[in-house]
Amino acid sequence: MKFSNETGYTIIETMLFLGISGLLVTGILAGAGASINTQRYRDSVSSLQSVLQQQYSEVSNVSNDGTSGSCDSKPRGQSDCVILGRYITTIDGKNLLIQDVIGKTPSSSVSSLNDVEIFKENGYTIQISSSGNTTYVIEWSSSLVNESNIPKLFSMLILRSPNSGIVRTFLANNPIVGIQTLLTKEALLNTEVKMCVDSNGLFTGARMAVQVMKNIAGASGIEVLEEAGSGC
Repeated sequence: MKFSNETGYTIIETMLFLGISGLLVTGILAGAGASINTQRYRDSVSSLQSVLQQQYSEVSNVSNDGTSGSCDSKPRGQSDCVILGRYITTIDGKNLLIQDVIGKTPSSSVSSLNDVEIFKENGYTIQISSSGNTTYVIEWSSSLVNESNIPKLFSMLILRSPNSGIVRTFLANNPIVGIQTLLTKEALLNTEVKMCVDSNGLFTGARMAVQVMKNIAGASGIEVLEEAGSGC
């Protein structure tokens, strides 16, 4: 009679193996999920910065097709309508409303005015266009808040002087109805806006921020503040 020395796994050993394997898989998936969510959050911050920076390119390279709101619908080159800039605002911290700012070339010369005063010239009848407006939704359900976790509301007016080509930025830390309010308060040229970006539960970690520096004339004045130095 021959006796076999072969042995197999007991039920207990099998259960222990499956349990440990399950814990390892769960840990790996949880870590991967957290990493993906962190990257999504950082992408939402980067995209917000890019959208705001893009407005300066749009203002500097604007083309007039004579179809902007209440401007004359004449062929390009024949309209006295000029696109002067962009107006960006939010009333909920989740959506940005981006609008064209337009005006009509005044009949009298305003060449003697500086690049701020020229926008106050009544002859331009500066206004927000009723067409060509877009809405940008903050990606991955993120939202803008202040340091106290209250929805961040702001207004941002970017104007390019039709005389000098100089770009000026007016900022306010609240939603202002009417661009004339921004224009008449020159102190708003020396205001900066910091937007803390909240992930709304996408991940638990320090928050980043997008900051629009004061008195900027281009895209380089819009910066991302990393978690350690954002103050958020």
